Amino acid sequence: MSFSQLARLIDGKLYSKSGVESNLNGVSIDSRTLKPGELFFALRGENHDGHDYILQALQKGASGVVVEKVYPQIEMISGRTMVVAVTNSHEAMLALAVHYRHTVAARYFVITGSNGKTTTKELIYYLLRAVESEVYRSPGNLNNLYGLPLSIFAMPHTTRAAVLELGISIPGEMTRLARIVRPDLIIITNVGPTHLETLGSVTGVARAKLELVKEAAPDTPVIINGDSEVLCRETKKIKKDFVTFGLEGKADFKPRKIEQLDRGFRVTVDNLTFELPFFGRYQIYNFLAAYAAVRTAGYNFNNVDTRSITFQTEPMRGQFVNIHGVTFISDCYNANPESVKAGLSSFAEQFSEQRRLIILGDMLELGREEERWHRETGQLLALQTFDLVALVGPLSKFIMEELVKASLDLDKIWYFTDARSCAEKMVKNFRSGDLVYIKGSRGIGLELIMDTWREKGRNN
Repeated sequence: MSFSQLARLIDGKLYSKSGVESNLNGVSIDSRTLKPGELFFALRGENHDGHDYILQALQKGASGVVVEKVYPQIEMISGRTMVVAVTNSHEAMLALAVHYRHTVAARYFVITGSNGKTTTKELIYYLLRAVESEVYRSPGNLNNLYGLPLSIFAMPHTTRAAVLELGISIPGEMTRLARIVRPDLIIITNVGPTHLETLGSVTGVARAKLELVKEAAPDTPVIINGDSEVLCRETKKIKKDFVTFGLEGKADFKPRKIEQLDRGFRVTVDNLTFELPFFGRYQIYNFLAAYAAVRTAGYNFNNVDTRSITFQTEPMRGQFVNIHGVTFISDCYNANPESVKAGLSSFAEQFSEQRRLIILGDMLELGREEERWHRETGQLLALQTFDLVALVGPLSKFIMEELVKASLDLDKIWYFTDARSCAEKMVKNFRSGDLVYIKGSRGIGLELIMDTWREKGRNN
């Protein structure tokens, strides 16, 4: 795209470098990761203003910049690069994303939910790759009003099937995301107590997620977790015909057989067998959501050896990681009461002849009920079998108090205010053969424990 085309699309004024026209190649909002030739959008955020990093972007080789009209140095930098001035740079980026989305003639699989979005996205991607060419999925968890446009810009123009995830934290945010991506098929993995500070209740979470369905075309297929009573009830209010997946009740997509392996599961559905190398029975829900999406889209696996499909997912989402003889179950990208409950239940089923260690961090963004949720987690944890528990973060003191009430051996329960102090002590106490489950919200940073063991463990 040329800069003159860009200026017209985003209703901006072009300041051309010495009157010379040029093209842009890619988009960035971070001067640290910008690649030569990319367009830099100077966005104003809560903590940083992209306009303060324009010179760094130019030094990294930006082909041009989009700035807001109030930026006082437009004339100065226009002598060095192409500049497009707009009223609001974030809104301009969203407008450009909408334009590019409609130039790529792909089928758009769009995923949301309280848990499992990224893993389901990855599973859909690997299933689609077995039956379709030119498949794209959004990188990492770029799923909000800043990340989704970047996911769209990174999509090759030849894409035939695009898998994108959407994440929200406030009412109305999903509506804006839906208007950007315009899904061809919608998957809602589940709803639970997440972002309660802004969404209020689990019902509020469901309604916020379902804004995606309200904004979609009436004939857009919708796939939901049939075992979620709240999600089914709220979906029925706005759409009568939807597809379900599940393990417990009646569902359109339900496994015929589930076998637990040493490191994962073997799942049979529709006479097809798949192997999932992930921790946690809840991962089967993510797989069923993915399988339901691909089959609902009209694909089949008639000529595919489904056991040979190799699935992967993003780090810290239920992987088994062996470091210097210690097996970590790395599940610490995020946490809420439902995912912690599911994780502890799955850990109880995980066989180990060696020590069983649990490291739990705070669950964040739970609003006024945060103490209650942590106390309930403590009551659940008191029923588990373990050799050692480490609790991390200020809210985890409520978990600790419940364990004390349960009269457990306090020598087996350690409390730390932060991940660093936990890591320093744990690396001195890990033993070869330990099985360690790590779960907590991303803001607690529990991956530091594995990183520290990776660095120092070989000497223990």
